[in-house]
Amino acid sequence: MTCKTYKSFNPCFVFILSYLLFRVESFTPVGRFAQSSVLVENKLYFFGGFNGESCSNEVFYLDVSQKFDSEFPLWTDLTLNSGIGFKSCWSTTVLTNNDNNPTIYLIGGLMLNQKNEEAFTSLVYSFNPKSGQWNMPIIKGNMLESHRNFEAIADDSGNIYCFGGILANLIGNIKFYDNMIILNTRDLTWTYSSVVNAPPNRDIYTATLLLDGRIVYIGGREMTNNELDVDINQINIYDTKLNVWSTINIAVALAILLM
Repeated sequence: MTCKTYKSFNPCFVFILSYLLFRVESFTPVGRFAQSSVLVENKLYFFGGFNGESCSNEVFYLDVSQKFDSEFPLWTDLTLNSGIGFKSCWSTTVLTNNDNNPTIYLIGGLMLNQKNEEAFTSLVYSFNPKSGQWNMPIIKGNMLESHRNFEAIADDSGNIYCFGGILANLIGNIKFYDNMIILNTRDLTWTYSSVVNAPPNRDIYTATLLLDGRIVYIGGREMTNNELDVDINQINIYDTKLNVWSTINIAVALAILLM
C-alpha cells in the first residue's frame, strides 16, 4: 500500500498504525514447561507452567478452529481477569461436562504465592470456561496433601481418577503415592479405589481412558528400594466400572500369540 496524496494519507496511516499495534500488542506466551492443558470444544487452554524463573499464574488459550499459523498463532490471554489465584506448576487439568456445564479442574502441582513461597490450601480448584471464574470446591472426605507428577482422567459420569504421583516440596522432601483417589464432581466427595493388584507407587506415567471405561497406565517411574523406570511392556489397567486392577505384559502376550 503506497500513500501518494494527502487524501490517501489518513487511511494509510490508520492502516499502518493498526497493523503495528496489532503485531506489538498481540499476546505471545513465553517459553515454559510444567504447564497443564485441556481442550474445551475448539479452545485449547493452558494453565501456569515454569518459565525459567518461577511458576506462572497465566491462563490463555489457542482457538484450534481457526487456520493455524505456526509462526504467529493467535493466542488469547485471559490472565488479567481469569488468572490462577497462585503460581502453578506441574499440576494436572481435566474437563468434566456434567449436565452440559463444562468445568475444568486444576488438581495438585506446586502452588506458590507472589513471594515464591509454598501456598497450598486445597488440592483442587475449578475453572468455569464460560464465565472465566475460579472456585475452590469444598470436598467431603479426608483433606489430601499436595502432590504432582500424576494424571487425572474423567469419565462420563463425572468421576475424576487420580493415581499415584509424588509429594515434592521446596525443601526437598519427596514421598511417592501408590493409591487411586476418585473425585465425584457431582456430590464433591473423595473415595479410594481397590488396591488389590494395583501397581506400586508411580509417577510421570501416561493414562488413557478407553471407550469401555478402562484406564490404561503405561510407563512412568517407581520407587521401591531404588528409583527405577517402569518396563514399557508392563501395562496396568484399572476398570472404572468394576473397580478392578489388572496387568498385561505385552512381550509375554506377543510371545504366546506367536507360539
